[in-house]
Amino acid sequence: MEHNERVRAEQRTRTFGARKSLKLAIIITAAIFFFEIAGGFISGSLALIADAGHMATDLFALLISFLAIRFSVQPSTKERSYGYFRLEILAALINGVVLCAVALFIVIEAWKRIAVPIDIAAIEMLAFGAVGLIANMVNAVFLQKEKDMSVNVRAAYIHILSDLAGSVGVVLGALLIRLTGWMILDSLISLFIALLIVRSALTIIKEAVDVLMESVPKELDIENIEKTLLDFGHVKSLHDLHVWSLTSGINALSCHLQVDDLRMGQKLLRAVHRELKEKYNIDHVTIQLEEADHVQHFQT
Repeated sequence: MEHNERVRAEQRTRTFGARKSLKLAIIITAAIFFFEIAGGFISGSLALIADAGHMATDLFALLISFLAIRFSVQPSTKERSYGYFRLEILAALINGVVLCAVALFIVIEAWKRIAVPIDIAAIEMLAFGAVGLIANMVNAVFLQKEKDMSVNVRAAYIHILSDLAGSVGVVLGALLIRLTGWMILDSLISLFIALLIVRSALTIIKEAVDVLMESVPKELDIENIEKTLLDFGHVKSLHDLHVWSLTSGINALSCHLQVDDLRMGQKLLRAVHRELKEKYNIDHVTIQLEEADHVQHFQT
């Protein structure tokens, strides 16, 4: 339990900057959403409304991300001995699914407008889109330095980047509509934004599912870890090696080590724990020591 509390203390320190950046991003995104939804109705632009819809899901995503980080550092309980680390991953998964639903709605609406184009007020579309573009650039700058902290924060950052690309599309589309009068461009831009949303969503869902399936973290190589363990003195072999993530940045490992002298066990374990933490950032380590002539061997 003391180890879990230490890890949570490290997590609180590590997430302080992310919480601050997310809070600012929530305020800016909420302002953009209301601004663009108004601009979409004033100009008649589906692209602006689609971008506003994207903003709404991003606002929801950022709120979930912020709350998940706050709750993830709560103390463990008798029922949840690891605490609430996985709330971040569940939040990221929900975000990804919601994004897919929004993309589907945008595609349906765009298809209707391709069949029956409507007039777009290009100047108003350009003005509202430009404000959204600037605000998204500010958001991206604030979250960029925190994006590698966790899959949840990275999901929020990907949301912002896709918003930024969508805003660029809205601004360029407004300029082209003004120059050419081709109203269908508004629907094509909306489809482009939907594609960005789906791409972002699939990335988020994959990362979240990998953690929930307890896959080896993508930044770690289990063969390198195995080699490191076998290089320790007195270690003759190992089996049942598993490496997984509790949440982004908090990794765990368990295995059986066969050694030639159990009397060296405590010294060996201390060295292994230190090496795994320093070299691979693995916090939770569970190792069972066995004598080298141990006949029972489990295949994983």
